[in-house]
Amino acid sequence: KVTKPSVKNGMVELSKADKTKSNVTVPDTITVDGVTYKVISISKDAFKGNKKLKKVTIGKNVTKINANSFNGCKNLKTVTVKSTQIKTVGRNAFKGINAKAKIKVPKSKLKYYKELFAKKGLKSTVKIVK
Repeated sequence: KVTKPSVKNGMVELSKADKTKSNVTVPDTITVDGVTYKVISISKDAFKGNKKLKKVTIGKNVTKINANSFNGCKNLKTVTVKSTQIKTVGRNAFKGINAKAKIKVPKSKLKYYKELFAKKGLKSTVKIVK
């Protein structure tokens, strides 16, 4: 979904995900009709209830993960965050992911992301690591 149409600084939000894939990468950018857009957010309910999803890589331009984005993805065990720009994580964004999941974040953002992700539905057994 295009959130800011522009040839120079266009931005998009990932709104729906393929529910048949077990390994998904939210790209840094996408190109549509010759225009490159930064992928800056993951929409509300984008992956909600996806039981096949096991691994997600979040691109470096993402600044926002909306509510319930990964809610109910009970087999999601690995989340790799490449972005150092995340400012918002919505309510219950990670509720119901695998209790033994690991969220790998950039070293420079470890403390900040631990706090940011803390009350977003993660079980205490989920580890946030660098």
